[in-house]
Amino acid sequence: MTADRTHTDYAALGDRLRYLLGLRFALAAITVGFGLASPTTLGMPLETLGGMTIGYLVLSVALQWLGHRAPAASFAVLTVTLLVDGLFLAAAMYGTGGTQSPMRFLIYLHLVAVSLLASYRTGLKIALWHSLLLFVVLYAQGAALLPPVDVLPGGSIGLDGVPALNVTAFWLFALATSLFSAMNERELRQRRADLETLVRVSVRLDDEGDPVHQARLVLGTLVGRYRFPRGVVLGAAEDQLLVLGTHGIDGRPDGELLAVDPVIVRAWAARAPLALRRIRADREPVLAGLMPDARHVIVAPMVADGRPVGAVVLEHRGGAITGIERRVMGVVAQLASIAALNLRNAVLLNRVRDLAERDSLTGAANRRSFQATLERVLENAGERASRISAVLFIDLDDFKIVNDTLGHAAGDELLVAVTHRISTLVRDGDLVARLGGDEFAILTQDLPDLRRSRAMAERLIRELRSPYQVAGRIVSISVSIGIAGAHDAIDGAADMVRNADVAMYMAKAGGKAGFAIFDPGMHQAIRERHELAMELKQAVDLDQLVLRYQPIIELGTGRLAGVEALVRWRHPEKGLIAPGQFIEIAEEHGSILPIGRWVLREACRQTAAWRAAGATPEDMFVGVNVSAREVQEAGFVDGVREALSEFGVAASLLVIEITETALLRATPTTIETLRGLRDLGARVVIDDFGTGYFSLSHLRQFPVDALKIAGEFTQEGESETATRSSALAAAIVAMARSLGIETVAEGIETSAQADRMRSLQCTYGQGYFFAQPLLPEELPEVATACEAAMTATAEAKAMAEAAAGARRARRTRRAARAAVATELSPA
Repeated sequence: MTADRTHTDYAALGDRLRYLLGLRFALAAITVGFGLASPTTLGMPLETLGGMTIGYLVLSVALQWLGHRAPAASFAVLTVTLLVDGLFLAAAMYGTGGTQSPMRFLIYLHLVAVSLLASYRTGLKIALWHSLLLFVVLYAQGAALLPPVDVLPGGSIGLDGVPALNVTAFWLFALATSLFSAMNERELRQRRADLETLVRVSVRLDDEGDPVHQARLVLGTLVGRYRFPRGVVLGAAEDQLLVLGTHGIDGRPDGELLAVDPVIVRAWAARAPLALRRIRADREPVLAGLMPDARHVIVAPMVADGRPVGAVVLEHRGGAITGIERRVMGVVAQLASIAALNLRNAVLLNRVRDLAERDSLTGAANRRSFQATLERVLENAGERASRISAVLFIDLDDFKIVNDTLGHAAGDELLVAVTHRISTLVRDGDLVARLGGDEFAILTQDLPDLRRSRAMAERLIRELRSPYQVAGRIVSISVSIGIAGAHDAIDGAADMVRNADVAMYMAKAGGKAGFAIFDPGMHQAIRERHELAMELKQAVDLDQLVLRYQPIIELGTGRLAGVEALVRWRHPEKGLIAPGQFIEIAEEHGSILPIGRWVLREACRQTAAWRAAGATPEDMFVGVNVSAREVQEAGFVDGVREALSEFGVAASLLVIEITETALLRATPTTIETLRGLRDLGARVVIDDFGTGYFSLSHLRQFPVDALKIAGEFTQEGESETATRSSALAAAIVAMARSLGIETVAEGIETSAQADRMRSLQCTYGQGYFFAQPLLPEELPEVATACEAAMTATAEAKAMAEAAAGARRARRTRRAARAAVATELSPA
């Protein structure tokens, strides 16, 4: 309470003094009861005493009602009420025995009640008024100014009847009562201030969502109100502590990670503040580092829902730790509890915001936050018209194969690894987002033109192709990227992302592992591609697929060793479509499985027809290309067995060709399928070998019969690239021979290339130099030509050997004649 009171203060005081009305009734009851019990001791008639008591009660009730109805006059009413109390108590004491009346002790009771229910200041004022009345009554009786009321027979006034002594005793009691009341009032005032502080801080914490700001608010409140010289708020971060805010501690930045101190663990377990007389480095190493030489420390745990959230650590400003008021310890504990709940809520809120703005798996921005950021960038694009922004839309090629073969956990691991690698390849300020599935996007700003984004795309394609360690296996993937720049034709962020997506789709349609820059004509191309995909689903049923067969020649003899079955789509409007234009679409839209089954059966049927007609060599094999998706099918081997059995073709005449890239993503199911094919008697060939990251350990792992060397390694010339390709081809052939594996050189277009691969001891050759893909009825002619060439070659070889023999015979005869002539010549 302050010296300058307001009417509101006195109204509140009057509210508290309403309890004194009950005390007044008690006083009246005691007075009347005493008069009824001992009427002989009364110095006035009982009727007079009763009437005085009734008048006192009526006046008290009236004053109480007036104070309630007129709060502004509560101070005046309160003063009058206390004066009336004093007058009634004085009259009651006088009328019931004077200086020897037991009723005089009611004055003391009234003093204590007023002091406790009002304030010590009010109690002292009441003591002054009561002591004045007490002195008057006692002095007036002693001076015979009032009629004597000493009713004790033969009695005499003792020391307790002396006015000065009675007043002195009363004041000693009044001072003691007021001192107690003052202490009680101070405690109540402090508790009220503490409660107001807790409420105020709690409201501010609810409005503050940042855990660091919350920690600073809590620490600032404690330091400011209770003057702790040093303090720190620590947050629990898994098995570490995070510095959220400090006061009076130098050199400890916010966000610093610390080990968990044992004393904080004890505080968490106790769920109550701990008081330390001093910090010892051997027992509290972390706190000793934060507050060297600290004494009298409070460690208040922050626990929410039974889980540690952090701790508040404060150094007391003086005296022994036992001198800290329990009230302050309670406030620290309550504030720590409030802070714990709010910190927990702030962390949860931040997590919710992260979920709303971040991809939960990779930690990259999600589609929503990416588009929101892009929208802001586009809105501000006019401020720097000379610079542009671009979106790079990234899709992982064949990610579904990884997911299906290695499992979703491995797929998630790969996505995280790709995200990390992308983040290392972009510039500071570029935004990386995972849009969903295996689709990513990069927002790059402040570009002079799109050439910079082209360079970034090329770097991403190159670096993201490097192998990844996933689920204990080496996995290699490629990416296709679409680029869209900000220009006047776009209608917001969603339109720009869609354009980049279209460009990515076109890049993928061009053969994967590439990029494309958006132009408006791509939308039409995408629609046409979609229509083609829908038509492709019906191609098998409508008997629109046909096979062409490209011969495979044994380089050492020129013999027709086999053929590769190559599918074509005979479109009713577009004519004959090459596989490069629709196989990718088939894999994307799920048509590859029925197409693959048709190719396998048709190749077996045609092989049986050739053999039945005797149009091809008996041991000529047929190669069928299969996708990674096909060899993942559990019944693939059974399907091959059924096709061979249906057409009566020996399994040894069937070659299954699968690309190196597909085998890099192989699973135990893939290996089991390949072994099943070998057990069946079919042969397995790795197609396009050398274009991926297949290693010697992979070759040993898979049951492989032959390697098809990619056409890019058969090129000739004097360039550095040609020289390197030739060296790689030689290395592949040598490696295969050491493992007992045959080799097939693809893409041979000249006799020089054929001679070079023959000189490297490559087993077979394939390419336009020998023959282009042929109709089934054209192959017998090639077989006959190869046989004739082999016969001519054999005859020429025989003639050459006979001529060589004749020459050797002639040389022998000449040598013999010369020897004879030498012997016959004279000495």
